[in-house]
Amino acid sequence: MNSPPPDIPALLARILASRQPADVFTLPDYRPQYLLFLKLLHPDVCALPGAHDAVSRLNHYVELLTARLSFTDDAGPVRVLPDHRLRFEGEAATLRQSATNYARLMALHDPAAQHFKQYLPSGLVADGAALLATPPVRVVPLAGLTLPVEHVAWVLSRLLELTAWLHQAGFCHGGWQPESLALAPKTHGLVALSFYHLAPLNGRLRTVSGRYRHWYPDALFVEKRATPAIDLLLAQRTALALLGDASGHGVRLRGRVDERLLTFLLRPQHNAYAMLVAYRQLLRQLFPVPQFHPLNL
Repeated sequence: MNSPPPDIPALLARILASRQPADVFTLPDYRPQYLLFLKLLHPDVCALPGAHDAVSRLNHYVELLTARLSFTDDAGPVRVLPDHRLRFEGEAATLRQSATNYARLMALHDPAAQHFKQYLPSGLVADGAALLATPPVRVVPLAGLTLPVEHVAWVLSRLLELTAWLHQAGFCHGGWQPESLALAPKTHGLVALSFYHLAPLNGRLRTVSGRYRHWYPDALFVEKRATPAIDLLLAQRTALALLGDASGHGVRLRGRVDERLLTFLLRPQHNAYAMLVAYRQLLRQLFPVPQFHPLNL
C-alpha cells in the first residue's frame, strides 16, 4: 500500500523548525525522503513562503550526513558502506597491523573478554588491499562530530571501561582519537574501529598517530613506553574534541562546559580503573537526576 502524500505545509513547518537532520529524516535511510521532500518543496513547484529556505536546509543536512560516510584516519581513507560496514582503504602495511592486533584481542576468551568484545568489530577482514570492519550494530564514527555534554559523558564512560579492560588484559591501545571510535546510537554503546598502535602495556610503543602527535604526553617521546597514562590522556583529549575543542586542550570550552568536568579532563591520570571510579562519582554530581537523552544521528 502506498503511503499517503505528506501534508506539505506541515512538512515545510517541520523543516523550518528543525535543528538537526534527525528532526527531518528517518535515519539512516534518509535518501528517498530527501528526494521526495526536494520534489515537493522546490521553489519551482512550491509557492509557499519559506520553501527556498527549507530546500537550503535540506541540502545542508544532506551535506552533513554525506560527510559522515567518509573520513581519513591514521592509515588513510575510510568509507561507511550502505550496509553500515566500514571499508578502510589506507596504507596496506598499517591496515595489516590493525588486523593482526585485532586478532590478538579476539583470541582472548576469559569472561571479561567475552563481555568487552561488544566494544570491538564483529569482524575485521581483508577485502582486496582494503580492510572491512563489521560492527556489531549500526554505528556512527566519531570523526568530525561535536556532541552535547550529556552524550560526551557516556561516550567517555564507555571509553574508560574499554581502556580499563585493555589494560587489565595487558594492552595499551595507543591511538584513541575520534577517528578510531564509533558510537552506537540505539544502544548508547561504543565500538573501537582500529588498532594500528596496540602494544603490550608498559612495553615499547612503536608507532603513534601522526595527526594527533600533539595529544601524546611529552614523556612518551623520551621513554617510548606504552604506559596506561597514554591511553588515559588520549581518552581525555578525545572527550574535549567531542565537546567542541578540536585541539583537545580544552581552552575553547572555558565558560561553556562545567568547570568540574574540564578540571577532570585536564588532570593527569595513571590508572584506568581509578579514573573510571572517580569519573562515575563526578557524573553523579553533574547529573544527580538520571535522565535518558535520546541520540539521533
